[in-house]
Amino acid sequence: MRKWSLILAFVFLTSLLFSQEKFSGGVYVSPQISWFKPDNKQVQKEKGRMSFGFGLTSDIALTNAFSLNLGLGFNNAGGSLKYLDSIPKIETVDSTYTNIKANTVLKYKLQYIELPISIKGKTKEIGYISYFLKFGISPLIRYKARADVTVDSNDDLKNEVRAVSFAYHIGGGITYSLKGDTKLLIEAVFKNGLSDIEKIENYKNKDYKNILNILEIRAGIVF
Repeated sequence: MRKWSLILAFVFLTSLLFSQEKFSGGVYVSPQISWFKPDNKQVQKEKGRMSFGFGLTSDIALTNAFSLNLGLGFNNAGGSLKYLDSIPKIETVDSTYTNIKANTVLKYKLQYIELPISIKGKTKEIGYISYFLKFGISPLIRYKARADVTVDSNDDLKNEVRAVSFAYHIGGGITYSLKGDTKLLIEAVFKNGLSDIEKIENYKNKDYKNILNILEIRAGIVF
């Protein structure tokens, strides 16, 4: 319900803005791959996760070449981590696992609501195509967090995954004019985590960070 409330609020606000010449926006879908990057030797990255996301995007023109790009995205992310040391406790919504043996692999299945903000630079149309680059910050709000603590257990891990995390993103792509103000959007966006996404502690190393990286290929329509 929270997800759809945010989407409806975003659509309402941007629809008001679109009545002005300086604003444009649209929708996209995004095949994506995500993976973890631990910063210590006691935790190892295993497999990544391939999934799909979708979202809304809008541009507020600052000059002819630059705009403020705002969005609302829904990401399915995750991946697998191997904990080389034992874990004293993992708290799920329904139960608590204790004394988890070393070399346990947790397969995370995460869903985030993203509120990205970036500065976007674009070229004039060359033929029907305009090229752009952007850079910014992506706050990620946890919507769902599940993991297989045991084989296919699909545990609700909200207690062990942080409610909010942050990443920076860089992206680039093209818009292709179709008719009038309607354009086809194709872009690639890479997000590199800035903050720890989980709170699980092992016995020997309680001060480490697991960040989440996401690579998206977006296709959509802007107007």
